[in-house]
Order: sequence, then C-alpha cells, then structure tokens
Amino acid sequence: MNILTVVEACGAGVGRHVRGLCRDLAAQGQRLTVAYAPHRTDEAFRRFVADKQKVIRFIPLEMRREISPASDLRALGQLLRVIRSQGPFDVVHGHSSKGGALARIAGRCSGVPTVYTPHSLVMSSPEISRAKAAFYASIERALGQWATSKIIAVSDDERKFILRLGLVPEDRVAMIENGIDDEDFEYFSTFDREENAQNPLTFGSTMRFSPQKAPGHLIEAFARLVEMSPRVPVRLVIVGDGELFAQARKQVGATALGEEISLPGWSTDVREVLRGLDVFVVSSLYESGLSYSTMEAMAAKLPVVSTDVFGTRETVPRVPGNILVPVGDPQALARAMYQMTTQTANGSVRRSLQKIGQANHDYVRTRFRLSEITRRTLKVYQALY
Repeated sequence: MNILTVVEACGAGVGRHVRGLCRDLAAQGQRLTVAYAPHRTDEAFRRFVADKQKVIRFIPLEMRREISPASDLRALGQLLRVIRSQGPFDVVHGHSSKGGALARIAGRCSGVPTVYTPHSLVMSSPEISRAKAAFYASIERALGQWATSKIIAVSDDERKFILRLGLVPEDRVAMIENGIDDEDFEYFSTFDREENAQNPLTFGSTMRFSPQKAPGHLIEAFARLVEMSPRVPVRLVIVGDGELFAQARKQVGATALGEEISLPGWSTDVREVLRGLDVFVVSSLYESGLSYSTMEAMAAKLPVVSTDVFGTRETVPRVPGNILVPVGDPQALARAMYQMTTQTANGSVRRSLQKIGQANHDYVRTRFRLSEITRRTLKVYQALY
C-alpha cells in the first residue's frame, strides 16, 4: 500500500506512536510518506527522520498547533500538493487534532480514504469550559461525518466517548491500543532492583510538562506525602521538559524540598530512568488511552499510582496493588503514594512493590505488543482500500 501519514504533534506519545507504526509498516514493505511539523519534533523524532530517510519519504509542512485560518489554509494547500505529486495514495492517516483535521480534509478533497487517531480528545479534559468543549466537539463532529472513513480509538473509554459525542457512526470506530517494541520488553525483563533499605523510596514520572499532565499536582502531592510520612525517606524524580518546566522548578523551590525533588529535564534514555524508580506516578488530567509512559513503567516492573483517566481504568486495576485516584486531586494522589510506602505483604516494602511490578510486566507483555498493533492498523487500512 501507499500510505500518507500526517502528524503535527511530533513529540511525546504521539510522536512515539507514529515512529513505531511507520517503522513497522516500512519494514513490511509498505510505502510510507510522513508529512510532519518540524517545529514540533523532539530529539527522538528528529533521529527517526534522519535514520529512516532511505525507506520513508519525509515532507515538512507549515502546520501550527493553534487554530489560524491563514496558517491552516497554507498547510492544507501544501498537503494537497503532496497528495497530487507523491500519490496516488491508498489511505491518509492523520494523528492528533491538527494533523487529523488537515489529513481528513485533504483526503476528502482528493478522494482518498481517511483514518484519524486523536491521541486524546481535548473535550475529555475536566478543565476545559463547556463552551470550548462544545466548539471543539462541533468541529470533530463535522469532520467525522463528512471526511472520516475510520477513527481509531486507543482505549475502550475513548471509543465510548467518541460514540457518546456522535463524532462518527459506530461502524466507523476501531479500537487499537498503543504498543511497546518487543525488544523493549526483552530489555525490561532483565530489570532487577536493589533492596537497600538505606536508600529513599523513589517515586517518579516521565512526562511532557504541560497542563494535560499536571506536573504541579504531582509536586504538591509529594510535598503532602513528606508531611504524612516523616519517618520514611522518600524522593521524587520527574523527567521531561515542556512549557510548564520553569513553573515546576519555581514550585519545587517554594516547598523547601529541593534535596528530595529532582527535575533533571529531558532524558535520552527513559529506560535507565525507570530503573532508578520504585513507584511510577501519573498525575494527568486526561488521556486517550493507556499512555506510553504508564505502559513502559508497567513493562519496567514498576507499581503504578495513577489518576483515573481514559485507558487506566481498563488496565491498571487489573493488577492488584496498583492504585487509581480521582483526577485533579493532589491530596488523593498523596494518600495513594503513602499507601505504597506501607506495602509489607512480602516482608518488606520494596519486596512487595517488586511483586506488583513483576505482575505489571507480565500483564502488559501479553497485551500491548507493537507488532500486533501494526498488524491491526494495516488491517484497517486494507478494509478501506
């Protein structure tokens, strides 16, 4: 097949999804063209572009995250020219809201079947106003009815949300979860953590410092945890970067916990970061499905404390010992973290946490393999061709 992938948000989970899917499809002999926004790439996506230029055609587009009629029309014109010059394409697959909108409009105008993966619909955020939610839903509904051959939801929660909003009829929604490379599972299977009782119990997260991920809630929860358990040495490590990073550093400074909280910035080796943690914490306000960071933490044999966002309620509670808490409640997050410090069913806290982590690894290894996700996505494409 000749496949055009369109993505504006090229970093974090969206970028990872696109990289893995396109790499696997190209390895299977499919023809791939990736139209992307260069100013929205992270280091991993830039390496992907440099490494795969011989097998995937990459085309930079002037896409912008914000709604701008002039900018959006220019990007749409560029995309239509790509379809005319590089086609004929068998399918156009748009990722995230802006990439998805432009891909579907261009595909509809060109008579090419379109697929859309939202990677979290902003209408599901508890912080968005009703007016904004209604506005975005109306746009998604119009595009869904007029220009969408198939929407791929990455969790059953998201699938139900799409249907509840009436974005497309039920027969035009597929559900395909995110997945992790087989080689990553092999790497994580070798993880063993020391049980040195002298080391602080380390809570941590990997995230994009954005309003959606609510890093401030995690810092606040940790400060409350320190107050709740003064006799238990604890640390917090949040790895990542983004628009709220400077604000998070100020918040840490205001807590007088600079020795206990580490914000090292973006890391090129998340796997080694996970090796140094005892508990993984998710403070997100909304997600589309089980996030890559949560899935990776489970694969890395870590117990999980998470807010009850899309995807987590279908997966995280399946393993006893993981804890879900209400969204937007730092106090509940702190209580759950404290509960992790009291896990002693197997003789010691760390041994108990490691048992939960091993069960997490076994669970995601049987359910979330990238090779299976690629196979199912290709099947969606082929059904439209």
